[in-house]
Amino acid sequence: MLIGRQEERATIATALSPQAATASLLLLGEPGVGKTLLLDTTVDDALTAGTRVLRVRGNAAETELAFAGLHQLLLPVLDRADDLPVRQRGALMAAFGLGDDPAPPDPMMMSLAVLTLVSHVASAGRVLLAVDDAQWIDRGSCQVLGFLARRLAGEPIGLLVASRGTHRPEWLDRSVPELVVPALSPAEAEELIGAQPDPPLGAARRRVLETAAGNPLALVELSRAAARDGALRADGPQTVGLRTAGLHAAVLHAAGHLPVTDLLERTFAAQVDELPAATRAALLVAAAAEGVGPAGVLAALPPGTDMDVWLPAERAGLVRLHSDRIDFRHPLVRSAIYGAAPFAERRRTHLALAASLDGDPDRRAWQLSAATVEPDAAVSAALEATAMRAFSRGALAEALAGLERSAQLNTNPAEQTRLLTTAAYAGILTGDIDRAEELAGKAASVNEDPAATPWISALTALVEMLMMRMERAFALIAPDTLPDVAQLDEGSSTILTGIAYHSGSPVQRERVLRLLAGRDLTDPTPPHPFHLWDAGVTDPFGKGDLVRSHLPAVTSAPGRAPTENHTLGVLCMILDETETAVSLLREVANPQWEDADAFHAGMTAADLAWANLDRGRWADARLGVERLAGRFLGGVHTHGSARALTVLATLCALTGEPELAVRHATAALAVTEPAGVLGAVVRARRAAGLAATALGDHASAFRHFRAVFDGEGAPVHYHLSCYAVADYAAAAVLIGRAEDASAALEQVTAVVAGGGSVRLRQVLGRARALLADPAGAGPSFESALADPAGHRWPFEHAQTWLEYGEWLRRQRRIAEARAALIKAREIFEGLGAVHWSERAQAELRAAGVAVESAPRSAFRTLTPQRQRIVRLAAEGLTNREIGERLFLSPRTVGTHLYQAFPVLGVTSRGRLRDVVEPESAD
Repeated sequence: MLIGRQEERATIATALSPQAATASLLLLGEPGVGKTLLLDTTVDDALTAGTRVLRVRGNAAETELAFAGLHQLLLPVLDRADDLPVRQRGALMAAFGLGDDPAPPDPMMMSLAVLTLVSHVASAGRVLLAVDDAQWIDRGSCQVLGFLARRLAGEPIGLLVASRGTHRPEWLDRSVPELVVPALSPAEAEELIGAQPDPPLGAARRRVLETAAGNPLALVELSRAAARDGALRADGPQTVGLRTAGLHAAVLHAAGHLPVTDLLERTFAAQVDELPAATRAALLVAAAAEGVGPAGVLAALPPGTDMDVWLPAERAGLVRLHSDRIDFRHPLVRSAIYGAAPFAERRRTHLALAASLDGDPDRRAWQLSAATVEPDAAVSAALEATAMRAFSRGALAEALAGLERSAQLNTNPAEQTRLLTTAAYAGILTGDIDRAEELAGKAASVNEDPAATPWISALTALVEMLMMRMERAFALIAPDTLPDVAQLDEGSSTILTGIAYHSGSPVQRERVLRLLAGRDLTDPTPPHPFHLWDAGVTDPFGKGDLVRSHLPAVTSAPGRAPTENHTLGVLCMILDETETAVSLLREVANPQWEDADAFHAGMTAADLAWANLDRGRWADARLGVERLAGRFLGGVHTHGSARALTVLATLCALTGEPELAVRHATAALAVTEPAGVLGAVVRARRAAGLAATALGDHASAFRHFRAVFDGEGAPVHYHLSCYAVADYAAAAVLIGRAEDASAALEQVTAVVAGGGSVRLRQVLGRARALLADPAGAGPSFESALADPAGHRWPFEHAQTWLEYGEWLRRQRRIAEARAALIKAREIFEGLGAVHWSERAQAELRAAGVAVESAPRSAFRTLTPQRQRIVRLAAEGLTNREIGERLFLSPRTVGTHLYQAFPVLGVTSRGRLRDVVEPESAD
């Protein structure tokens, strides 16, 4: 019975209407407050209106079963999967364990398959996705639901999610509005009590109202308890669980001392206690195996038990039976039944269920786990098999849980070590660093095999590095006692070189160079990706060209693992093979992914964002790090989130938000400088310097750029500092400190020693030109701009054209100056580099060009996502092809184009090429 809630129902209707921006809503609230009833009412209204409803209800028994929630949601329409494109269908079937391909499914392709499937269903009419008890849905399914929630624009699809508590689930995007369902008002509470078959009166009524505090379920159940007892006795018996006339009064007597949830569980337990023993046994089986239908429950009960066993429970209103499922009146009924049963009864129940689930090995394994208190090799093996199936289906969180429990039930130290280290690695991949640290520590404590120690140390070191504890991380793999001639395994050396790079410590780098001195990159050919990483990261200028020569063969090899793609992608970014870096990193952390910011604790997402920033794809860079940077600002200080914040700070500095950039850079420096993470420090300093430049505060810009070099001008970070030398030179000249920047340029030139990339040669040429005698700067500018490949780093390329144009104007070579300044302005405009575009305009005016401040183009008014869609459409891609590229449904692509056409002033796709701005200009 729904009493009141007119305001809540109106909010839901508005949020889910086709006119709503997201057509989605999150319901939050305490247990019993009425979330499910509101969701049920919305579902009934939708069905009445002819809407197709797909529904899933989470349950605690299936939180560790990979994609169980998603399977429940899609089961009514899974027969439509045959209509999906081949790759999408394969990924979806693999996630459900139904495919033939042994390789893990592409998580993005699987999520896109779900979106496409639901969109196909919606082509026949509006669809509502109703998700109840989301707090118990497995993590893999939640990630897909989060993906869907971000892509409902333009789709005739609504999403209604109900979750216990008042905190938004982390997988649900902030764009989804939320409604915290409040308690009933006093008048509504009175009305609800009055509507009960036998409402309490007098003191009992007042006590129920006071205790329930407007919670509808508490009002109903306490009213029933009062009615059964006939009176509320303030001095009633204290013992709960006895089948006596005073039982319900005892529950109510305890009410003033218990939270509502505990009170309701006691109330439900009291009702169950009055049922026949056979019915109580059936309820316990159902509670222990929620998600299993009536037939499955009967199979776990004594022979001869039939469906009549449920009648007393149905008459009491505790359960409702359907042909394929058993619904408890409320999740608290299930928890009350399970929690009130003695452990021996629960154990027998789980064993009986396991015996009846031979055809479902994953559920069987978890039932055996729940029944096992002593180590058991067979159960451990079953859980490991379940975990690895989850791993192969891309459900890493579920795999972690299975591996950890498998280790708990194993007595073999070697097996425990193997299971715990694999679980710790899964924790790193899912971004759960604290859990990974705990599991790696457990692995170290049980390990008895010296051969396993290096990998445990490396894994722990990786966790320490992700937590920005650089000295401890390095010492775990390369303690002072380790001889320089020691042979490090590939995994250990890869992690060690990464630590040394991010810390920027000269001592650590020198130690790594000595440890790797015997490595030969010519054997085997092509080299192992990790060997290339070690060489290129520790000596990017000395061995950069050799490593680059091997990259085409290594990066084109099939069958690489995600960790290899990540490693090679970062290596390519360091060596300024930027386009290849983006391609590789997108394989594991596409910014469109719901959980891209979690993979590898956010490191991959930050790396991809930096590569996108370097190549001028600033909208993609921002999309990739905003959520991750927000975590840092919210207090989650990991290496990945810190690096993400430096990306965001740089973007803010470049795109017209310099004050915000300074705040972000300052926040990053406050954590990374004390931690000694010089890679992040240098990037944050450069962001702050660019922001100060945009603000016209050249003294502050000089101070920030100078901080990435030491007192003698040597790079603080042996690689990253080198890229700031031209910006340092520009600021130094403006405040009369050119000699400081000249010292840095000399040091950087010596460090690079001819081994720099096209990009770095452009930076060094610009720095030489800025610091040269004005009359002779021309050749240095021309040298910096000589290689046509320099345009692949458009902002730095445009900076050089701008300063060359300024120099030409001062040399009174006006025609040449105009050409250079126009080129610079075009690039800056395409990028959205506000300050630098305005500076180019001012120089053009000074050169006699009547240029007005460029109005913001219609194309630039589009959202970043819509810009990408329009660009691809202009290239001739179909809606379906665009959808696969950007992980959107074809209908959503069509909606974006339909809304973009009038803004752009076009009426057909063929005209899009005329209005699309280039991402950068030469």
